[in-house]
Amino acid sequence: MSTLRRKPVIRVGVVLLQFAACFSSQEARAQGNVVRLAVVNTPAESGLLQDILPDFQKETGLLVDLYAGSDAIIRARNGQADLIISHYGHADLESFMTDGLGLWPRPVFANQQVIIGPSSDPARIANLQDAVEGFRRIAEGKFPYVVNNGAIPKYVEDVLWEAAGRPPKEAWYIDLGVNADNGAQQAAAQRGAYMIFGLVPFLQFQRQTGADLRPLLVNDAVLSRTMVSVVVKPEKFPQLNPGGATALQTYFLRPSTQARIRSYRLPGLDHALWWTRGIDTSTANLGYEGPNPAISSAGIVNAANRTGGVSPGTLVEIYGANLANGTCIADTLPWPAQLACSPTRVAVSSRDAPLYYVSPGQINAQIPSDLALGNVHVTVFRGVVGSNSVTITLVR
Repeated sequence: MSTLRRKPVIRVGVVLLQFAACFSSQEARAQGNVVRLAVVNTPAESGLLQDILPDFQKETGLLVDLYAGSDAIIRARNGQADLIISHYGHADLESFMTDGLGLWPRPVFANQQVIIGPSSDPARIANLQDAVEGFRRIAEGKFPYVVNNGAIPKYVEDVLWEAAGRPPKEAWYIDLGVNADNGAQQAAAQRGAYMIFGLVPFLQFQRQTGADLRPLLVNDAVLSRTMVSVVVKPEKFPQLNPGGATALQTYFLRPSTQARIRSYRLPGLDHALWWTRGIDTSTANLGYEGPNPAISSAGIVNAANRTGGVSPGTLVEIYGANLANGTCIADTLPWPAQLACSPTRVAVSSRDAPLYYVSPGQINAQIPSDLALGNVHVTVFRGVVGSNSVTITLVR
């Protein structure tokens, strides 16, 4: 992984760069294949999005134009983004929503504040699961602690101080009136002190300075800060790609993607950088509510004539009930394994089938072309809720 460097604005054309030989950005946009994703800095600076977006591209054929910067929400307000990701409590996001510019926010993940300190760790807080206990040990041992007066670190500190029983702020408690932008981390390094700091910007600071500080206490949820994704309302900006934005949001919320977010690491650091937050999204949106999907008896037929045999690569119609949350059709090539209106997948012997059309009563899907002849098992999943499994025979 390349060195992390903090910049006020980062622009990463993840897909456009990777597939430049196939599409120019202008051609892709003209085909409606570009999803413009605008995020605050940290998800891109940590490398998380660069790690998980390429699989979304391969699966859906959509091209992600990724913009990261402190003005991400302003860009969305100007119609320059289809989907945004921001801290839930961001003031600009609040006004964006109250002005009626976005659909309901969906929690996707959370970044971390951490308690950093000297490598010697005299308070013995490394790998504790309880940030309150860590703060209490620092206070009781009167080990130096430098206040980070940034709004979020200071709020977290106040929570820990209250929960620790309001220990007296004596000589160990060093408040220089500074934050991470104007010297708090340097002050902590000079004094061999503890401090609360964002994990990703701390790693950048440590890489640049070689300071004898390290993240010590990282595993308490009180240190995390939720980020949400918001689909920009298409009626406000006609040039938007709401289908692509919804598909990308659904991809972030999938259990498989959430698991990757949880396991994402940087080389040499065995700490999670991100907490998953898909669980805070409505279960209906995740596809976990409602009756199970069901495939009808003899409900899988060749879409060309409804009577012929089914071969690898054949387009089939699947009939049943509760197969999808809504009705939509693929507007990209190759066809994706999941469409924007529903977390519906069709598994053919554990392989995801490309989908052309989904609705509650019918799905049009393509049998994967590289499957061997013989019996295969077809199951429809709406989220993690699976249907009955139907066996069909693939022939030439």
